[in-house]
Amino acid sequence: MATATPTRPTSRPTVRPTVRPALRSALSRRGFLAGTGGAAATLVLAACGGGDAGGAGGATRTVTGASGPVEIPANPQRIVCTDFYTTYALLDVGVTPAATAQATVGGVLPEYQQAYDAIPKVGTPTALNFEAIAAQSPDLILGTQVPSLPADLGAQLSGIGPTLLLPAAANPGSWGERALRTADAVNRLPQGEQLRASYDQHATRIREQHAATLGRTRWALVRGSSGGGFFSDYPTSWSGVVLADAGFRFGQFAEGKTGAGGRLSYEQAPAQLEDCDVVLHLADTRGGVDANTQTLLAQPAFQQVRAVREGRLFPLPNYYCSHYKQGDAVQSYLETIVPRV
Repeated sequence: MATATPTRPTSRPTVRPTVRPALRSALSRRGFLAGTGGAAATLVLAACGGGDAGGAGGATRTVTGASGPVEIPANPQRIVCTDFYTTYALLDVGVTPAATAQATVGGVLPEYQQAYDAIPKVGTPTALNFEAIAAQSPDLILGTQVPSLPADLGAQLSGIGPTLLLPAAANPGSWGERALRTADAVNRLPQGEQLRASYDQHATRIREQHAATLGRTRWALVRGSSGGGFFSDYPTSWSGVVLADAGFRFGQFAEGKTGAGGRLSYEQAPAQLEDCDVVLHLADTRGGVDANTQTLLAQPAFQQVRAVREGRLFPLPNYYCSHYKQGDAVQSYLETIVPRV
């Protein structure tokens, strides 16, 4: 967890950067989860640089980001998010950002949809609009430095305002740590820790109340893939960590593995998922199923998976879980499935 290091309030005047409208980000427009990084266009700023780092009252503190220590406002007021995961984590702790990158996968938690729709958008995580970010006069730019993005993205953004890009972990299921660091960055760590405690308590209730069922069953998480084939996801994947926290056991293919998931051909499905009693497939926050997963579900080989033949195939809304309120929603949904197996 980042440790606050108070510094002397700054009294320098606020000077906002000017950005040439013709200059746009050249980041790749491929999806955030699988995107390949493109080189970002050079952002030309006024010689006087970014705005006042002090936020309200000018006080700052030093926190550790993906590229080392950075100075950010102690109490930021206008936050621009360069991904949507940090946006969701902010909404979890009662903070609405001034602007955000557009959500590109998984959908928005329904209870946040209205608030999310009202937030101005500044491009997508892999195609940021630097001019739109600068127009928001942010006193904190917050996001995640995923490997597909240019290594100097933080340096570019820091010309607009104080920038904290959090490191991306190898396991997508580490979203809880990022959510807490996001809460800490906006001086809401106690609220974030309260959400974590509630989530942990919910997981404990599931483990205790459904111990008999969870002790005799194994579960699989699957999602379709472009180009044929599919992924069977691991206990450290987006929603995999939610199942693991609540005491669900995975099939032999996924058990004990780390990362997102392993790719399989359609023909491998019956053998590799044979020991799974329940299969949960990708669905968005409102239960919608993407085209690749629909293709997977229609495959004759997949329909020969034992759990599928026996009627224990279910959609998993919020499959791409990324914040504590969403994790809690996954837990609540799982509680409706366990009695049916």
